[in-house]
Amino acid sequence: MTEAKQLHRQAMNLHAFIDQYVPAGRLTGALPSISTDYVKLQEEVMWGGIWQVPGLDINLRSIATIAAQCCNGWDFGLHHQIRVGMTLGMTPQKIKGIFLQLIFYAGIPATVFALTQAQKVINEQEMWRKEDKLPLKADWLASVEEKLARGKKLRRHYWGEQANAELEESLTQQLLPNVADLVEAYNYGEVWARADLTHKERMVCIMVALMCRGHMDQLRQHIGYALDMGFTCREICEVFSQAGWYRGWPYVEDALREAKAVFAERGE
Repeated sequence: MTEAKQLHRQAMNLHAFIDQYVPAGRLTGALPSISTDYVKLQEEVMWGGIWQVPGLDINLRSIATIAAQCCNGWDFGLHHQIRVGMTLGMTPQKIKGIFLQLIFYAGIPATVFALTQAQKVINEQEMWRKEDKLPLKADWLASVEEKLARGKKLRRHYWGEQANAELEESLTQQLLPNVADLVEAYNYGEVWARADLTHKERMVCIMVALMCRGHMDQLRQHIGYALDMGFTCREICEVFSQAGWYRGWPYVEDALREAKAVFAERGE
């Protein structure tokens, strides 16, 4: 039996570490005087519970949460989760890399907003500002054709030739071929080649964005890609559970329905 007191203790232990850089005047600081019941629910379910369920690395939980908050577009939640990520050891380049990846899945407005909020958080601490001055080396290829070739090679490596065939058969490629080539070239041929995120972290960002925006057909495809990359079924489900607390639980049920179907098709 899991006692509520145990969940509370777990939450307090986690807060002792991840809240060390939180400003005293943060928005949620007023919550205890507004609703102690809300605080109790949040602490026990979220910080003492979901964040500490076995099955997914805490850094991937943090990335899933940041990606969900980017899709939400609320600054105070995004601020706090970026601080959590930085406190866990993520570099400014990794944080910004999350939003570079999400350009293709969450769109320009959400990611521009997220980047500006990330910079505000990074500027809060001198050590983060120093890290931010160490830009990630990224050798951008000279032509779209080179980027497309590198992207195809990457997709073939992780997901097989079928992944390239699926893009070639997509409606975007059929109806907007020039645009499709640009997106594929820069997404897979440039962003995926960067060292700021691991490929597993990129897939977490993508699955979260697709879940949060309700793109279930695309999500089903990427669940398959995640399995091909070495994700376990449990990890995929935990990604949805983590992001769902921030986006809304009905989204988790929808995502798990797609996951269950893919797992069955794969015999997982």
